[in-house]
Amino acid sequence: MNQTALFDRLPLTAIRPQNSPLANAEELGQNGQPMVFDCPDIWQHDAPMLDTIRREYGHLRCRDLAGTYGWVLRYEDREVFDALNIDTLGEFIELWQDDAQREMPYFRHLSIFRNLPQLARYLVPPAQFRPNWVTHPMFDRIGGPELFFGQAGTGFGNVHIDHVGVHVGFYQFSGEKQFILFPPEDAPCLYTYPGQEFPWQVRNSRITGPSINDLERWPLLKLTRPRTLVLKAGQAMFLPSNWWHTTLNLTDSVSYSIRIVNRSNAATTARELLAGLPRLVTRRLAR
Repeated sequence: MNQTALFDRLPLTAIRPQNSPLANAEELGQNGQPMVFDCPDIWQHDAPMLDTIRREYGHLRCRDLAGTYGWVLRYEDREVFDALNIDTLGEFIELWQDDAQREMPYFRHLSIFRNLPQLARYLVPPAQFRPNWVTHPMFDRIGGPELFFGQAGTGFGNVHIDHVGVHVGFYQFSGEKQFILFPPEDAPCLYTYPGQEFPWQVRNSRITGPSINDLERWPLLKLTRPRTLVLKAGQAMFLPSNWWHTTLNLTDSVSYSIRIVNRSNAATTARELLAGLPRLVTRRLAR
């Protein structure tokens, strides 16, 4: 399927970059609308980021890398990496940079705190991603700054929301990534189901990127009000809590995300975490 035609049956409203008078993440969170904006490079180091990762962390084995939601490589991805003789993060980055024709899985949710902790000091989020109360490594499961490496044509997969009512900040280092967004009120039309990880709230949709055009399979999509945008290198997006989304890399893409909690959404985050505690305790006691 043509990449640019992947979402062409939905009545999409485009979101354009703008200069907003809303200056920080609390104001943007209270506003409740996604915003795209031009952003200075968040990588504050003289050496290029990928070169720094190769030098400092190139020895890490890909199959051992951790993401805030689980493993960076799914089981099927590991088989592909084994077939390509990719064992370490350095080997992956070298192949990523030098052999664009080699097909590789989407390398996603690479946790900076768990895998690349020295990089955190050089990644400086813009003012629109602050204040953020969950930037300490102890809150990685909630705030989790992450890196994503995707070839053209790869995408996230299921439409979803990020857990426990967090806002999300995205920054595009290189390439172009298309987002499809659904406002929170569209949830009843998105064929949702509970998550399989703590705190288990409803945050996933059965709709995947490749099937999002199938209005015969998903007829309720006709009742939704989706938005679209293409995040380009040097641009960022603030996505308020509980906006449903999925992505498609239109070109080879390197991007960053961070989840945000502050006064505008802290009560929701606390409530959703507490709601999952009884089930968590029950599971732990059953072991």
